[in-house]
Amino acid sequence: MHKYLTFTKILLINDFRNHKRNNALIFAFFSFLYIIVPLLLGVLAVYFIKNLSTIYISFFIIILTINIDKSLMRILFSKDKKQMAILKISIDQYIFAKDMSKFFSIIASLLFFFSGSLLTNLIINGYDQSLTLASLGGTAFILGYLLRLHLLLILSNPRFFSISSTIGYITTGIIALWIFTVFNFNLLKNPLPINSIYIIVTFALISILLMINWNKRVRNVPIFHFRNKTTGKQDEQSRKFNYVFLYEIILLLRNPPIQWSVLLFILTISGGLFGLILYGVQTNQLETLNIENDFLFIFSVIFPMILISNAIQPYVSFDIDGPILPLKQKLPNLVNNKIKTKLTLSIILHLFFCVLYIIFSTFTIKLDQPISVIITLINTCFLIATCTVGSTVLFPYFKWEYVYQVPSSLSKLTLNICYGFILALSVISSYSRVYFILTNIVMITSTIIIIFLIFTFWDRTINKNYKSFKTLFE
Repeated sequence: MHKYLTFTKILLINDFRNHKRNNALIFAFFSFLYIIVPLLLGVLAVYFIKNLSTIYISFFIIILTINIDKSLMRILFSKDKKQMAILKISIDQYIFAKDMSKFFSIIASLLFFFSGSLLTNLIINGYDQSLTLASLGGTAFILGYLLRLHLLLILSNPRFFSISSTIGYITTGIIALWIFTVFNFNLLKNPLPINSIYIIVTFALISILLMINWNKRVRNVPIFHFRNKTTGKQDEQSRKFNYVFLYEIILLLRNPPIQWSVLLFILTISGGLFGLILYGVQTNQLETLNIENDFLFIFSVIFPMILISNAIQPYVSFDIDGPILPLKQKLPNLVNNKIKTKLTLSIILHLFFCVLYIIFSTFTIKLDQPISVIITLINTCFLIATCTVGSTVLFPYFKWEYVYQVPSSLSKLTLNICYGFILALSVISSYSRVYFILTNIVMITSTIIIIFLIFTFWDRTINKNYKSFKTLFE
């Protein structure tokens, strides 16, 4: 433990020195923000919140999620990582110190909030309830941090590097879900649950198991131990690896064609349009149109997905690799593997949102023939996914200067034209059994033909750099 605290102290001192400011002023600001304010909030929480146990259980969520993405970036890309390895610093000491140097302020805030609320509650309510709350908060605090250390250890493995850039979004979603649960079920107003002792025992047992695992498997392990364990496996697998799906996803996460804010904006518009349609159904605003439920169900799923498909298209565009494919097109299976990857990713993303919209629509719209509608939507989803990639193969533009110029305007125009035909086929399938069979046969046949054309004629379009409308008329 002495080594943990020593290395952490060194890093904290270095962080203070990097500010190049008056250390006394920084310490005063730190004391007010992370000691005095949390202490006062803890005192006030006793008077305004009836159920402190919910707040103490929240310690587990906060400690496990807050700033874990930033701590992970420090662990993966720290400048002194090699130096620490030369100095024989083990992986457990390194992870603890790097995380604590980023998480120290929040740890201090939670501890002083816990102390202030616990002492105030002890003065007001006596020992019985206070001891139970103290045990609950302490075990939640310890379990949260032990899980945090284990999660950082797992994510620092190079095998999980592909998801490191999305950890922040995942943790934000977990926090938002917990806040929604607390306010939706009024957990702050309910009294201390009777079964809280079982929660305490469960937290304590899991914490003991995590500590035993940490001491047995992680203590005194070198920083770069993952590389030593996985080198032989990587060499063996590389001879059998004949697709680039995982590699493509990593590249897209690191260098997205459109900014995450723009992508979330498009998804928000699509979700808002979807919600507006369901609202019209729920409030009987669409009854005057005399639309059948199956027709309305298909329309409510497919129409908002058009916006999502426009957001997906840049990620699965054939020309997103720039000049790589025209220069390396003679390499065996390179282009075919690229196309397979883009088709697979396009189908997965379209199916995900299609299933998500289907689930929400079932709560509002009652289907007359649910099996037929589901089959139609899945076939429609496959057809849209293949058209999304096929339009970029038909009109690629590899000489783009900025990644947001992908795909070309001709590709977008072609895809938007396909949307009209696909949407028409989908809604026509709900008219009768005959229309259902005919339209689904047409969609399946079209999907197969488009995939065949993509793999057959890509070499005829790969050297034709179709420019956007703006450059066509310059």
